[in-house]
Amino acid sequence: MKDGDTVVAGVSGGADSVCLLYVLKEYAKIHEIKLIAAHIHHGLRDNADGDEAYVKALCTEWNVPLRVLHIDAKQVATDRKISVEEAGRQERYAFFRQILEEEKASGNGKIAVAHQQDDLCETMLFQLFRGSGISGLRGILPVSGNIIRPLLSVSRAEIENFLSEKGIAWREDESNEDVTYSRNRIRHEILPAAELVCDGAKEHMAKAAKRLREIEEYINAEADRAESLYVKESETEDGEAEILIRNEILDLPAALSGEILLRALAKVAGKSRDIGAVQVEALRDLYASQVGRKREFIYEVRAYREYAGIRLTCAEEKTLSDNKGTEQIDLPTREEDYPFLTKGDLSLECRIVPYDSNEEIPSDDYKKWFDYDIMKSGLCFRHPKEGDYITVTKEGGHKALKDYLKDEKIPARERGEVWVLAGGSNVWWVVGRRISEEAKVTEQTEKCLLISRVAND
Repeated sequence: MKDGDTVVAGVSGGADSVCLLYVLKEYAKIHEIKLIAAHIHHGLRDNADGDEAYVKALCTEWNVPLRVLHIDAKQVATDRKISVEEAGRQERYAFFRQILEEEKASGNGKIAVAHQQDDLCETMLFQLFRGSGISGLRGILPVSGNIIRPLLSVSRAEIENFLSEKGIAWREDESNEDVTYSRNRIRHEILPAAELVCDGAKEHMAKAAKRLREIEEYINAEADRAESLYVKESETEDGEAEILIRNEILDLPAALSGEILLRALAKVAGKSRDIGAVQVEALRDLYASQVGRKREFIYEVRAYREYAGIRLTCAEEKTLSDNKGTEQIDLPTREEDYPFLTKGDLSLECRIVPYDSNEEIPSDDYKKWFDYDIMKSGLCFRHPKEGDYITVTKEGGHKALKDYLKDEKIPARERGEVWVLAGGSNVWWVVGRRISEEAKVTEQTEKCLLISRVAND
Protein backbone atom coordinates (compact mmCIF):
# COMPACT_ATOMS: atom_id res chain seq x y z
CA MET A 1 0.00 0.00 0.00
CA LYS A 2 1.02 3.58 -0.55
CA ASP A 3 -0.33 6.99 0.37
CA GLY A 4 -3.37 7.88 -1.71
CA ASP A 5 -4.63 4.31 -2.00
CA THR A 6 -8.24 3.38 -1.42
CA VAL A 7 -8.37 0.06 0.44
CA VAL A 8 -11.50 -2.09 0.57
CA ALA A 9 -11.26 -4.62 3.40
CA GLY A 10 -13.46 -7.70 3.41
CA VAL A 11 -14.88 -8.08 6.93
CA SER A 12 -16.96 -11.15 7.79
CA GLY A 13 -16.85 -10.62 11.56
CA GLY A 14 -14.50 -13.56 12.19
CA ALA A 15 -11.23 -13.15 14.06
CA ASP A 16 -9.07 -12.90 10.94
CA SER A 17 -11.09 -10.17 9.24
CA VAL A 18 -11.62 -8.21 12.47
CA CYS A 19 -7.85 -8.24 13.04
CA LEU A 20 -7.31 -7.15 9.43
CA LEU A 21 -9.67 -4.21 9.88
CA TYR A 22 -7.99 -3.18 13.13
CA VAL A 23 -4.52 -3.28 11.56
CA LEU A 24 -5.66 -1.25 8.56
CA LYS A 25 -7.48 1.23 10.82
CA GLU A 26 -4.27 1.82 12.76
CA TYR A 27 -2.24 2.01 9.56
CA ALA A 28 -4.60 4.68 8.23
CA LYS A 29 -3.76 6.88 11.22
CA ILE A 30 -0.21 7.38 9.99
CA HIS A 31 -0.65 6.90 6.24
CA GLU A 32 -2.99 8.70 3.86
CA ILE A 33 -5.16 5.81 2.76
CA LYS A 34 -8.94 5.71 2.45
CA LEU A 35 -10.25 2.65 4.26
CA ILE A 36 -13.66 1.14 3.50
CA ALA A 37 -15.03 -2.05 5.07
CA ALA A 38 -17.21 -4.41 3.03
CA HIS A 39 -19.47 -7.12 4.45
CA ILE A 40 -21.41 -9.71 2.47
CA HIS A 41 -24.50 -11.42 3.88
CA HIS A 42 -24.63 -14.69 1.94
CA GLY A 43 -28.06 -15.75 3.16
CA LEU A 44 -26.71 -19.15 4.22
CA ARG A 45 -26.36 -19.25 7.99
CA ASP A 46 -28.73 -18.67 10.90
CA ASN A 47 -26.13 -16.44 12.54
CA ALA A 48 -25.58 -14.26 9.45
CA ASP A 49 -27.83 -11.48 10.73
CA GLY A 50 -25.84 -11.39 13.95
CA ASP A 51 -22.58 -11.23 12.00
CA GLU A 52 -23.85 -8.25 10.03
CA ALA A 53 -25.04 -6.46 13.16
CA TYR A 54 -21.67 -7.02 14.83
CA VAL A 55 -19.70 -5.70 11.85
CA LYS A 56 -21.95 -2.63 11.66
CA ALA A 57 -21.43 -1.89 15.37
CA LEU A 58 -17.67 -2.43 15.08
CA CYS A 59 -17.32 -0.11 12.08
CA THR A 60 -19.39 2.54 13.85
CA GLU A 61 -17.16 2.27 16.94
CA TRP A 62 -13.97 2.46 14.86
CA ASN A 63 -15.35 5.15 12.53
CA VAL A 64 -14.77 3.07 9.39
CA PRO A 65 -17.21 3.46 6.47
CA LEU A 66 -19.05 0.19 5.79
CA ARG A 67 -20.73 -1.17 2.70
CA VAL A 68 -23.02 -4.21 3.00
CA LEU A 69 -24.27 -6.52 0.26
CA HIS A 70 -27.07 -9.10 0.66
CA ILE A 71 -27.05 -12.06 -1.74
CA ASP A 72 -28.73 -15.44 -2.00
CA ALA A 73 -25.60 -17.53 -2.56
CA LYS A 74 -27.53 -20.74 -3.15
CA GLN A 75 -29.64 -19.14 -5.86
CA VAL A 76 -26.59 -17.55 -7.47
CA ALA A 77 -24.90 -20.96 -7.48
CA THR A 78 -27.95 -22.55 -9.11
CA ASP A 79 -28.21 -19.83 -11.75
CA ARG A 80 -24.53 -20.04 -12.68
CA LYS A 81 -24.24 -23.82 -12.24
CA ILE A 82 -21.32 -23.50 -9.83
CA SER A 83 -20.71 -24.39 -6.20
CA VAL A 84 -22.11 -22.25 -3.39
CA GLU A 85 -18.56 -21.47 -2.25
CA GLU A 86 -17.56 -20.30 -5.74
CA ALA A 87 -20.75 -18.24 -6.05
CA GLY A 88 -19.97 -16.47 -2.78
CA ARG A 89 -16.38 -15.85 -3.85
CA GLN A 90 -17.42 -14.37 -7.19
CA GLU A 91 -19.98 -12.09 -5.56
CA ARG A 92 -17.53 -10.92 -2.91
CA TYR A 93 -14.85 -9.88 -5.35
CA ALA A 94 -17.38 -8.30 -7.72
CA PHE A 95 -18.65 -6.24 -4.76
CA PHE A 96 -15.13 -5.22 -3.77
CA ARG A 97 -14.37 -4.10 -7.34
CA GLN A 98 -17.67 -2.26 -7.56
CA ILE A 99 -16.77 -0.24 -4.46
CA LEU A 100 -13.38 0.68 -5.91
CA GLU A 101 -15.04 1.71 -9.16
CA GLU A 102 -17.59 3.88 -7.38
CA GLU A 103 -14.77 5.45 -5.39
CA LYS A 104 -12.99 6.17 -8.69
CA ALA A 105 -10.00 4.25 -7.38
CA SER A 106 -9.35 1.85 -10.26
CA GLY A 107 -5.73 2.96 -10.60
CA ASN A 108 -4.82 3.15 -6.92
CA GLY A 109 -7.26 0.78 -5.27
CA LYS A 110 -6.49 -2.29 -3.19
CA ILE A 111 -8.65 -5.18 -2.01
CA ALA A 112 -7.49 -6.46 1.38
CA VAL A 113 -8.50 -9.97 2.42
CA ALA A 114 -7.78 -11.76 5.69
CA HIS A 115 -5.98 -14.93 4.62
CA GLN A 116 -3.40 -15.85 7.25
CA GLN A 117 -0.65 -18.42 7.78
CA ASP A 118 -2.99 -21.31 8.58
CA ASP A 119 -4.90 -20.66 5.34
CA LEU A 120 -1.59 -20.78 3.47
CA CYS A 121 -0.70 -24.14 5.05
CA GLU A 122 -4.15 -25.57 4.35
CA THR A 123 -3.84 -24.54 0.71
CA MET A 124 -0.36 -26.05 0.40
CA LEU A 125 -1.55 -29.41 1.75
CA PHE A 126 -4.71 -29.40 -0.35
CA GLN A 127 -2.65 -28.74 -3.50
CA LEU A 128 -0.08 -31.38 -2.47
CA PHE A 129 -2.82 -34.01 -2.11
CA ARG A 130 -4.11 -33.07 -5.57
CA GLY A 131 -0.66 -33.60 -7.10
CA SER A 132 0.00 -29.96 -7.89
CA GLY A 133 3.28 -28.54 -9.16
CA ILE A 134 5.32 -25.70 -7.70
CA SER A 135 2.76 -22.99 -8.48
CA GLY A 136 0.20 -24.85 -6.36
CA LEU A 137 2.55 -25.91 -3.59
CA ARG A 138 3.75 -22.36 -2.95
CA GLY A 139 0.19 -21.60 -1.86
CA ILE A 140 -1.45 -18.20 -1.55
CA LEU A 141 0.45 -15.14 -2.74
CA PRO A 142 0.86 -12.10 -0.44
CA VAL A 143 0.05 -9.85 -3.40
CA SER A 144 -1.91 -10.84 -6.51
CA GLY A 145 -2.75 -7.92 -8.77
CA ASN A 146 -4.56 -5.40 -6.58
CA ILE A 147 -5.43 -8.03 -3.96
CA ILE A 148 -3.30 -7.85 -0.80
CA ARG A 149 -3.08 -10.23 2.16
CA PRO A 150 -1.38 -8.35 5.03
CA LEU A 151 -1.85 -11.16 7.58
CA LEU A 152 -0.36 -14.01 5.56
CA SER A 153 2.66 -14.38 7.85
CA VAL A 154 0.58 -14.43 11.06
CA SER A 155 -1.00 -17.59 12.51
CA ARG A 156 -4.64 -17.98 13.53
CA ALA A 157 -3.59 -18.48 17.16
CA GLU A 158 -1.52 -15.28 17.10
CA ILE A 159 -4.46 -13.37 15.69
CA GLU A 160 -6.86 -14.62 18.36
CA ASN A 161 -4.35 -13.92 21.14
CA PHE A 162 -3.80 -10.40 19.80
CA LEU A 163 -7.53 -9.64 19.73
CA SER A 164 -8.02 -11.07 23.21
CA GLU A 165 -5.24 -8.88 24.59
CA LYS A 166 -6.86 -5.85 22.97
CA GLY A 167 -10.28 -6.80 24.35
CA ILE A 168 -11.73 -7.06 20.84
CA ALA A 169 -14.47 -9.65 20.29
CA TRP A 170 -15.20 -11.55 17.10
CA ARG A 171 -17.85 -13.83 15.68
CA GLU A 172 -17.45 -17.59 15.22
CA ASP A 173 -18.61 -19.28 12.01
CA GLU A 174 -20.00 -22.65 13.04
CA SER A 175 -19.56 -24.01 9.50
CA ASN A 176 -15.78 -23.88 10.03
CA GLU A 177 -16.15 -26.87 12.38
CA ASP A 178 -17.75 -29.13 9.78
CA VAL A 179 -15.04 -31.62 8.80
CA THR A 180 -17.03 -32.90 5.85
CA TYR A 181 -15.41 -29.97 4.04
CA SER A 182 -11.90 -30.89 2.86
CA ARG A 183 -10.25 -27.71 4.09
CA ASN A 184 -11.87 -28.01 7.51
CA ARG A 185 -10.59 -31.56 7.83
CA ILE A 186 -7.09 -30.36 6.99
CA ARG A 187 -7.50 -27.53 9.51
CA HIS A 188 -8.87 -29.56 12.43
CA GLU A 189 -7.29 -32.97 11.91
CA ILE A 190 -4.22 -32.94 9.68
CA LEU A 191 -2.48 -29.70 10.71
CA PRO A 192 -2.82 -30.41 14.47
CA ALA A 193 -1.35 -33.87 13.84
CA ALA A 194 1.50 -32.26 11.89
CA GLU A 195 2.27 -30.04 14.89
CA LEU A 196 2.50 -33.15 17.07
CA VAL A 197 4.96 -34.72 14.63
CA CYS A 198 7.06 -31.56 14.37
CA ASP A 199 6.64 -28.58 16.64
CA GLY A 200 6.29 -25.42 14.54
CA ALA A 201 5.20 -27.35 11.44
CA LYS A 202 2.95 -24.52 10.17
CA GLU A 203 5.67 -21.93 10.52
CA HIS A 204 8.08 -24.24 8.70
CA MET A 205 5.53 -24.72 5.91
CA ALA A 206 5.13 -20.96 5.53
CA LYS A 207 8.90 -20.62 5.17
CA ALA A 208 8.88 -23.44 2.64
CA ALA A 209 6.17 -21.61 0.68
CA LYS A 210 8.41 -18.55 0.51
CA ARG A 211 11.29 -20.67 -0.79
CA LEU A 212 9.00 -22.29 -3.35
CA ARG A 213 7.94 -18.84 -4.58
CA GLU A 214 11.63 -17.97 -4.99
CA ILE A 215 12.25 -21.26 -6.84
CA GLU A 216 9.27 -20.59 -9.09
CA GLU A 217 10.63 -17.13 -9.92
CA TYR A 218 14.07 -18.61 -10.69
CA ILE A 219 12.69 -21.37 -12.91
CA ASN A 220 10.54 -18.87 -14.79
CA ALA A 221 13.55 -16.63 -15.41
CA GLU A 222 15.70 -19.57 -16.58
CA ALA A 223 12.85 -20.86 -18.75
CA ASP A 224 12.62 -17.44 -20.42
CA ARG A 225 16.34 -17.62 -21.26
CA ALA A 226 16.17 -21.23 -22.48
CA GLU A 227 13.10 -20.52 -24.63
CA SER A 228 15.03 -17.84 -26.50
CA LEU A 229 17.66 -20.46 -27.38
CA TYR A 230 15.72 -23.65 -28.01
CA VAL A 231 12.12 -22.72 -28.84
CA LYS A 232 11.18 -21.25 -32.21
CA GLU A 233 7.71 -19.81 -32.66
CA SER A 234 6.11 -19.26 -36.03
CA GLU A 235 2.67 -18.98 -37.56
CA THR A 236 0.80 -21.02 -40.15
CA GLU A 237 -0.98 -19.37 -43.07
CA ASP A 238 -4.19 -19.43 -41.02
CA GLY A 239 -2.58 -17.55 -38.16
CA GLU A 240 -2.17 -20.63 -35.99
CA ALA A 241 0.66 -20.72 -33.45
CA GLU A 242 3.31 -23.27 -34.40
CA ILE A 243 6.22 -24.09 -32.11
CA LEU A 244 9.40 -26.08 -32.66
CA ILE A 245 11.01 -27.30 -29.41
CA ARG A 246 14.55 -28.30 -30.23
CA ASN A 247 16.22 -31.52 -29.05
CA GLU A 248 18.67 -29.52 -26.91
CA ILE A 249 16.11 -29.01 -24.17
CA LEU A 250 16.65 -32.66 -23.17
CA ASP A 251 20.09 -31.61 -21.90
CA LEU A 252 18.48 -29.19 -19.43
CA PRO A 253 17.42 -30.13 -15.89
CA ALA A 254 14.04 -31.89 -15.88
CA ALA A 255 12.33 -29.10 -13.94
CA LEU A 256 13.43 -26.56 -16.53
CA SER A 257 12.65 -28.62 -19.62
CA GLY A 258 9.27 -29.52 -18.10
CA GLU A 259 8.41 -25.85 -17.68
CA ILE A 260 9.34 -25.16 -21.31
CA LEU A 261 7.21 -28.06 -22.57
CA LEU A 262 4.31 -26.94 -20.39
CA ARG A 263 4.49 -23.40 -21.73
CA ALA A 264 4.64 -24.61 -25.33
CA LEU A 265 1.58 -26.81 -24.95
CA ALA A 266 -0.37 -24.00 -23.31
CA LYS A 267 0.66 -21.47 -25.96
CA VAL A 268 -0.48 -23.65 -28.86
CA ALA A 269 -3.65 -24.72 -27.04
CA GLY A 270 -4.47 -21.12 -26.19
CA LYS A 271 -5.14 -22.03 -22.55
CA SER A 272 -3.36 -23.71 -19.66
CA ARG A 273 -6.25 -25.23 -17.75
CA ASP A 274 -6.02 -29.03 -17.43
CA ILE A 275 -2.55 -29.05 -19.00
CA GLY A 276 -0.19 -30.58 -16.45
CA ALA A 277 2.41 -33.21 -15.65
CA VAL A 278 0.69 -36.02 -17.57
CA GLN A 279 0.73 -34.06 -20.84
CA VAL A 280 4.28 -32.83 -20.25
CA GLU A 281 5.62 -36.36 -19.71
CA ALA A 282 3.77 -37.67 -22.76
CA LEU A 283 5.35 -34.90 -24.83
CA ARG A 284 8.77 -35.66 -23.36
CA ASP A 285 8.34 -39.36 -24.26
CA LEU A 286 7.80 -38.39 -27.89
CA TYR A 287 11.46 -37.35 -28.11
CA ALA A 288 12.35 -41.04 -27.78
CA SER A 289 10.20 -41.94 -30.81
CA GLN A 290 11.42 -42.16 -34.37
CA VAL A 291 11.11 -39.21 -36.73
CA GLY A 292 7.65 -38.95 -38.28
CA ARG A 293 5.71 -40.13 -35.24
CA LYS A 294 2.94 -37.88 -33.98
CA ARG A 295 0.73 -37.63 -30.93
CA GLU A 296 -2.52 -35.82 -30.17
CA PHE A 297 -3.02 -33.80 -27.02
CA ILE A 298 -5.77 -31.93 -25.23
CA TYR A 299 -7.45 -29.00 -27.05
CA GLU A 300 -6.68 -30.51 -30.48
CA VAL A 301 -2.95 -29.90 -30.18
CA ARG A 302 -0.76 -32.20 -32.27
CA ALA A 303 2.91 -32.94 -31.72
CA TYR A 304 5.16 -34.15 -34.56
CA ARG A 305 8.61 -35.71 -34.08
CA GLU A 306 11.10 -34.12 -36.46
CA TYR A 307 14.89 -34.35 -36.82
CA ALA A 308 15.41 -31.04 -35.01
CA GLY A 309 12.92 -31.68 -32.23
CA ILE A 310 9.15 -31.65 -31.75
CA ARG A 311 6.78 -29.37 -33.62
CA LEU A 312 3.49 -28.42 -31.99
CA THR A 313 0.51 -27.15 -33.93
CA CYS A 314 -3.26 -27.15 -33.77
CA ALA A 315 -5.16 -30.11 -35.22
CA GLU A 316 -7.95 -28.27 -36.95
CA GLU A 317 -9.49 -24.88 -37.43
CA LYS A 318 -12.88 -23.80 -36.18
CA THR A 319 -14.38 -21.34 -38.65
CA LEU A 320 -17.01 -18.70 -38.01
CA SER A 321 -19.45 -20.67 -40.17
CA ASP A 322 -19.38 -23.35 -37.44
CA ASN A 323 -21.14 -20.91 -35.11
CA LYS A 324 -24.57 -20.89 -36.75
CA GLY A 325 -26.09 -22.32 -33.60
CA THR A 326 -23.68 -20.64 -31.24
CA GLU A 327 -24.46 -20.28 -27.54
CA GLN A 328 -25.97 -16.87 -26.87
CA ILE A 329 -26.79 -14.72 -23.86
CA ASP A 330 -29.56 -12.22 -24.57
CA LEU A 331 -29.46 -9.04 -22.51
CA PRO A 332 -32.79 -8.03 -20.91
CA THR A 333 -34.99 -5.26 -22.22
CA ARG A 334 -35.53 -3.73 -18.77
CA GLU A 335 -32.56 -1.70 -17.57
CA GLU A 336 -33.02 -2.72 -13.94
CA ASP A 337 -32.66 -6.39 -14.91
CA TYR A 338 -29.14 -6.04 -16.27
CA PRO A 339 -27.19 -9.04 -15.07
CA PHE A 340 -24.01 -10.54 -13.84
CA LEU A 341 -23.15 -12.84 -16.73
CA THR A 342 -21.31 -16.14 -16.45
CA LYS A 343 -21.03 -18.56 -19.35
CA GLY A 344 -17.97 -20.73 -19.83
CA ASP A 345 -14.97 -18.41 -19.69
CA LEU A 346 -17.17 -15.28 -19.83
CA SER A 347 -17.73 -13.51 -16.49
CA LEU A 348 -18.99 -9.95 -16.85
CA GLU A 349 -20.96 -7.48 -14.79
CA CYS A 350 -23.29 -5.12 -16.68
CA ARG A 351 -24.90 -1.92 -15.38
CA ILE A 352 -26.73 1.03 -16.93
CA VAL A 353 -26.12 4.45 -15.37
CA PRO A 354 -26.52 8.11 -16.37
CA TYR A 355 -23.42 9.24 -18.26
CA ASP A 356 -21.15 11.62 -16.37
CA SER A 357 -18.83 13.44 -18.78
CA ASN A 358 -16.57 14.43 -15.88
CA GLU A 359 -15.51 10.85 -15.27
CA GLU A 360 -12.46 9.45 -17.01
CA ILE A 361 -13.22 6.77 -19.59
CA PRO A 362 -11.44 3.54 -18.52
CA SER A 363 -8.64 2.19 -20.72
CA ASP A 364 -8.80 -1.37 -19.34
CA ASP A 365 -9.46 -3.99 -22.07
CA TYR A 366 -12.10 -5.61 -19.85
CA LYS A 367 -13.81 -2.48 -18.55
CA LYS A 368 -15.75 -0.57 -21.18
CA TRP A 369 -18.34 2.20 -21.49
CA PHE A 370 -20.90 2.22 -24.29
CA ASP A 371 -23.51 4.69 -25.53
CA TYR A 372 -26.56 2.66 -24.50
CA ASP A 373 -29.07 4.81 -26.40
CA ILE A 374 -27.30 4.00 -29.68
CA MET A 375 -27.14 0.25 -29.24
CA LYS A 376 -29.82 -0.92 -26.80
CA SER A 377 -32.09 -3.04 -29.03
CA GLY A 378 -31.46 -6.78 -29.44
CA LEU A 379 -28.21 -6.91 -27.48
CA CYS A 380 -26.58 -10.25 -26.80
CA PHE A 381 -23.25 -11.87 -26.01
CA ARG A 382 -22.31 -14.67 -28.41
CA HIS A 383 -19.51 -16.03 -30.56
CA PRO A 384 -18.77 -14.58 -34.03
CA LYS A 385 -20.80 -15.57 -37.08
CA GLU A 386 -20.33 -15.18 -40.79
CA GLY A 387 -21.54 -11.73 -41.87
CA ASP A 388 -20.57 -9.97 -38.64
CA TYR A 389 -18.96 -6.55 -38.98
CA ILE A 390 -17.54 -3.86 -36.70
CA THR A 391 -17.39 -0.10 -37.23
CA VAL A 392 -13.73 0.95 -37.24
CA THR A 393 -13.78 4.63 -38.24
CA LYS A 394 -15.57 7.68 -36.87
CA GLU A 395 -17.04 8.17 -40.34
CA GLY A 396 -18.82 4.82 -40.08
CA GLY A 397 -16.44 2.65 -42.06
CA HIS A 398 -17.03 -1.08 -41.48
CA LYS A 399 -14.71 -4.09 -41.46
CA ALA A 400 -15.77 -7.71 -41.66
CA LEU A 401 -15.26 -9.22 -38.22
CA LYS A 402 -13.35 -12.20 -39.63
CA ASP A 403 -10.88 -9.80 -41.26
CA TYR A 404 -10.50 -7.85 -38.02
CA LEU A 405 -9.79 -11.04 -36.05
CA LYS A 406 -7.20 -12.11 -38.62
CA ASP A 407 -5.54 -8.68 -38.56
CA GLU A 408 -5.36 -8.93 -34.77
CA LYS A 409 -3.29 -12.13 -35.15
CA ILE A 410 -5.88 -14.23 -33.33
CA PRO A 411 -5.17 -17.85 -34.29
CA ALA A 412 -7.79 -19.27 -36.65
CA ARG A 413 -8.54 -22.01 -34.11
CA GLU A 414 -9.57 -19.40 -31.55
CA ARG A 415 -11.55 -16.98 -33.74
CA GLY A 416 -14.79 -18.92 -33.47
CA GLU A 417 -14.50 -18.96 -29.66
CA VAL A 418 -14.09 -15.21 -29.14
CA TRP A 419 -16.97 -13.51 -27.33
CA VAL A 420 -18.65 -10.46 -28.86
CA LEU A 421 -21.38 -8.07 -27.79
CA ALA A 422 -23.64 -7.69 -30.80
CA GLY A 423 -26.98 -6.50 -32.08
CA GLY A 424 -27.82 -8.52 -35.17
CA SER A 425 -24.65 -8.62 -37.32
CA ASN A 426 -23.41 -5.35 -35.85
CA VAL A 427 -20.62 -6.08 -33.36
CA TRP A 428 -20.39 -3.45 -30.66
CA TRP A 429 -17.49 -5.00 -28.75
CA VAL A 430 -14.98 -7.78 -29.31
CA VAL A 431 -14.63 -8.74 -25.65
CA GLY A 432 -11.17 -7.93 -24.34
CA ARG A 433 -10.34 -5.96 -27.50
CA ARG A 434 -11.78 -2.98 -29.36
CA ILE A 435 -15.26 -1.54 -29.27
CA SER A 436 -17.17 -0.22 -32.24
CA GLU A 437 -16.53 3.45 -33.01
CA GLU A 438 -20.30 3.78 -33.27
CA ALA A 439 -20.78 2.62 -29.66
CA LYS A 440 -18.34 5.03 -28.00
CA VAL A 441 -19.73 7.61 -25.57
CA THR A 442 -19.93 11.22 -26.75
CA GLU A 443 -21.08 14.55 -25.35
CA GLN A 444 -24.58 13.60 -26.50
CA THR A 445 -24.60 10.32 -24.52
CA GLU A 446 -27.32 10.19 -21.84
CA LYS A 447 -27.25 6.59 -20.66
CA CYS A 448 -24.05 4.61 -20.36
CA LEU A 449 -23.75 0.82 -20.40
CA LEU A 450 -20.88 -0.15 -18.07
CA ILE A 451 -19.37 -3.60 -18.52
CA SER A 452 -16.50 -4.95 -16.43
CA ARG A 453 -14.90 -8.35 -16.26
CA VAL A 454 -15.15 -10.39 -13.06
CA ALA A 455 -11.75 -11.91 -12.48
CA ASN A 456 -11.24 -15.38 -10.83
CA ASP A 457 -8.73 -14.28 -8.24
